[in-house]
Amino acid sequence: MKNRTIILFFVILLAFSQSYATFTKLGMASMTFLKVGIGRATGMGDAFVAIADDASATFWNPAGLALIKNRQVMLNHIDWILDTRHEYITAAFPTKIGTLGFALTSVNYGEFEETTIDEYQGTGRTFGASDIAFGASYARMFTDKFAFGASVKVMDEQIWNLSCPAIAFDFGTHYNTGWKNLRLAMAIANFGPDVQFSGKQLNFEVTSRTDWTWPWTYQALPASYTTEKFPLPVIFRFGLADDIISTENSRLTFAADLVHFNDVNEQVNIGAEYKFMNFFLRGGYILNTDSDYSKELGRRSGLSFGASVNVNLVSNLIMQVDYAYRDLARLGVSHRIGLTVGF
Repeated sequence: MKNRTIILFFVILLAFSQSYATFTKLGMASMTFLKVGIGRATGMGDAFVAIADDASATFWNPAGLALIKNRQVMLNHIDWILDTRHEYITAAFPTKIGTLGFALTSVNYGEFEETTIDEYQGTGRTFGASDIAFGASYARMFTDKFAFGASVKVMDEQIWNLSCPAIAFDFGTHYNTGWKNLRLAMAIANFGPDVQFSGKQLNFEVTSRTDWTWPWTYQALPASYTTEKFPLPVIFRFGLADDIISTENSRLTFAADLVHFNDVNEQVNIGAEYKFMNFFLRGGYILNTDSDYSKELGRRSGLSFGASVNVNLVSNLIMQVDYAYRDLARLGVSHRIGLTVGF
C-alpha cells in the first residue's frame, strides 16, 4: 500500500507537469509579497512543506514548528526584483504545551517618480511603497507522528499615503508515516477576507456646481473614491519528503510539493538536500504547469541552488549560515542569505 501511494503521487506529478493551463487569474490577488519563499527551502525549489523542521516553518507549514527541539531565531535577506529588499525575521520557542512561533516580514520597493495624465514625463515628486506583516503561530504533536499548527497574521501594504490593512490565517498538518522517515504534509496559507486601499490620496471635494447664484452660498462637499477589493494570495500546498540515504554522518532527502494558487497557475516543486557532517548542499526546480508559459520564460526559470554550514559556537549554541540562488528568467537572478541561531 505504501509503494502504491508513492507511485500514485509521482503519477500526479507527471500529469501536472504535462498539463496546459486553460485559465489564469494572473494579477487578481493582492499582497503578493506573501508568496516570496524564505529560508533554506529556497535552495530546494520551494519543496519544503513536508520538511519544515526549523524556524522557517512559520512561513511554509506552521505544523512543522512542533518538530523543533531547541529555541531558534532566523534572519533572512533577499535581493528581490530591481530595488526590492525583502527581510524576514522569525523565532520558535518549544514549550511543554507546544511550540510558539513569531515572524516579521518587511519589504521595501524603493522610490517611484510620480506621473499624471497632464505631466506624464513626471512631476518631480517621488513616493515610496512598502509591506509589513507580523504573525504568531502555535503547533503541537497530537500523537508521536501527527502534528497540527496554525498562524494568525496582520499585514499592511502602503503605497504613498494609501494603506491596505489585512488579517489572514495559516493552517498546516504534518504526518510521519514511520516508514523510512517518509513524511506527508498539507498547508493552506493566507486565508482571509478580501482587502482594499484607503487613504488621503482618495479624498477630493465636489466643487463643480454652477447653478448657485447670489445671494446663495455654496460650500464644497468632501468625497472619497472607493477602491476595488482584492483577494489575498491563498496558497495550498501538499507534499512529501523522504530520506533516501540516512547514515550517521550523511543524509540525502528528496521532497516534492504540489502547489495551488488562487491567482496563478499551479506549480510542481521538486528539491533535494544532501547533508554531510555539518555541510549541506541543495538543489531544486519549480515547474509551472502551463507548458507554453514555461517555454516562453525559458527552462532555466525556477532553477535554484543552495548551501549551508553549521558551526557549534559553544555548548547548546549552534549557528547556521545559508545561501540560496534562484533564477528568475527575464527578471534576473535572486540571491538569498540566511542566519539561524539555535540555543
